[in-house]
Amino acid sequence: MCAVLLSAVLFIRRSAMESSSLVVRGMANVLMHSGLEAFREGSGPPSQQSLDAFLAANQEGGLRYVAIIEDGRVLESSGEGSLGEIQDGPLLRIEAGRGRFIHRLRKPKPEAPVTTSGGAPTVDPAHQEPRRNLRIGYEFEPVTALELTDRAQRLLFIAAVSCVGILGLAFAFSRSLAQREALAAELERGRRLAALGTMSAVLAHELRNPLASLKGHAQLLAERVERDEVLRPKADRIVGEAVRLEQLMNDLLSFVRSGELRRTGTDPNEVLRAAVEATGESSVQAHYLPSREQWELDAGRFQQALENVLRNAVQVSPAGQRVEVDVAQEGKSLVFIVRDYGPGIPKGDEERIFEPFVTGRLRGVGLGLAITRRIVELHGGSVSAKTHSGGGAEFRLIVPARGT
Repeated sequence: MCAVLLSAVLFIRRSAMESSSLVVRGMANVLMHSGLEAFREGSGPPSQQSLDAFLAANQEGGLRYVAIIEDGRVLESSGEGSLGEIQDGPLLRIEAGRGRFIHRLRKPKPEAPVTTSGGAPTVDPAHQEPRRNLRIGYEFEPVTALELTDRAQRLLFIAAVSCVGILGLAFAFSRSLAQREALAAELERGRRLAALGTMSAVLAHELRNPLASLKGHAQLLAERVERDEVLRPKADRIVGEAVRLEQLMNDLLSFVRSGELRRTGTDPNEVLRAAVEATGESSVQAHYLPSREQWELDAGRFQQALENVLRNAVQVSPAGQRVEVDVAQEGKSLVFIVRDYGPGIPKGDEERIFEPFVTGRLRGVGLGLAITRRIVELHGGSVSAKTHSGGGAEFRLIVPARGT
């Protein structure tokens, strides 16, 4: 729309400028013919009264100054203005919004006819005195042309303002639409998570007690058959699977846990240090803040968020390759950066990996990163992931200062 509007206005402006030029030329032509008609009689220069009368008769049409010139000097003039540098020839000049031109005052007188009388040449007395080389100069204001130009400029300005307004409205509309779509997606995600949370809570509640009983009896059975080389591996496997299911129940309960946080003044270095120790110091290389800082965090839950990311990073990194984790302060935000040296994140899955039950491992249910995002968002922050340019994945956990 803006392109069409500007194109139309520029075309109109160009047409107006061309019309303005034609009007100026036409006005100059009218003045020239009026001057020739008014001062055609006589051989000398017109009187001052004649110039004043001519100026008054043409002033409404835009004439502002008229002068009689002979040999480059002004003999008589009327009105306010000047002709600038006097040049020969009817060359029209437009300077400072005014037109100027000069032309010969009267047509040249033809050669005097020669007659003979008794063989001696004689000259016609009517042509004995040649006319003087007089010129007349004009300075006029092309009122109509200036009005056309002014209207074209105003139209162009209005079109430019309209385009800016249209672009502003389009930007505001697109931003509002994007916000609405993001809000709708967030509401849909909230509904899905709420339904999933309700189902997980019911499932965890119903399975927790039977699972605890199964695990206890399996541990007793493993102790009774400790020396049996056939039954002991089977009993240990039952215990291991019961422990894995118990961890799954704990993850489900962590996922549907209340959003209430218990924030206290916490040193981020201590939170990171505890998460590294729980993951395994031999597998993680940590870089801490240079000084002790106090941030309003729920230390226990944020430690859990870090542990989930660190465990995933350790599991996907090659054997002997340590995971790197840094904590830094960027502006008014606290940032934890975890980098592994695994295969990276498939293109397009940077957001999907934080959805519940999405995992790339054979063993696991895909709740770790979902729990991490929930905990970080409860702190008012955000979590993102990308494939690092040097290989592997990079996770950023950003927590703004409370109240910002």
